Amino acid sequence: MASLRAEFERLETALQGQVAAGERTALKSAIVALFKRTETRIAEMTAFKERIRDLVEGFKALPQAAAVSTRHDHLGASTHIERGWSALAAGDWAVAEAQLRQAVSLDATSTTAPALLSWALMYQNRNDEALQLCLQVLLGEPENGLARVAIGAICLRKGIVGEAIEHLSRAAARTADGRAALYANFWLGVAYLERDMQSDAVEFLRRAVTQGPNLAEGWAELGRALWLRGQHVEAREAWTLGAGIRHSPHAGRCRALLDTVAGGGVPPRSPFA
Repeated sequence: MASLRAEFERLETALQGQVAAGERTALKSAIVALFKRTETRIAEMTAFKERIRDLVEGFKALPQAAAVSTRHDHLGASTHIERGWSALAAGDWAVAEAQLRQAVSLDATSTTAPALLSWALMYQNRNDEALQLCLQVLLGEPENGLARVAIGAICLRKGIVGEAIEHLSRAAARTADGRAALYANFWLGVAYLERDMQSDAVEFLRRAVTQGPNLAEGWAELGRALWLRGQHVEAREAWTLGAGIRHSPHAGRCRALLDTVAGGGVPPRSPFA
């Protein structure tokens, strides 16, 4: 890597000066050669990365006695975290809860597992259990975005809109977790809809669907905000996009909203109605 960088800097310096006509061919050849050397190095590193995957699989195959203590089995816990996240995205709250509880049992040091577990509990309307988990996470990691978003969503579900906006705004501004930022914007949009502030709601919901184009619930709420603001054509377009997202449990809600307005009805003023 050092030799590639040195050659790049040499060529960069050469290009910044006056290039004589007789030097152009040699300079071009040197740039092409550097490009080819870099491509070769990338291919080598990609192959090396795949070999590391073999190490991971070999580690997983070790006998239990030789493995890391199950209390801090980070590799096993991460697998259950990803399965839990997939179940959350699919709307399968019970499966998500089971996977994330397993992750917590495997790695007591993880903050992601209990934070996402609070989401699974919240979506099952077990808000008090979820809130306790979030508070435990925030005691050790005050800027944990996933836990902060969950608290905001729980407050919103309880009708404490002002406090919800405070938590969600903090998460949106400070978290480095892309998932937390996406859902912070989504729930902020819902919170502002609860306050009948459709323009603010549209702004945050557009951010959410820009960050996550497959967020069908984002398209559902964006359409609702647009409809309540009088932008009926744009609302139908948002719901149509959401209805076309495959494998999302929220695509059906977008289709239901389209059917409602097609029949002369109006969308509910609250997602919790």
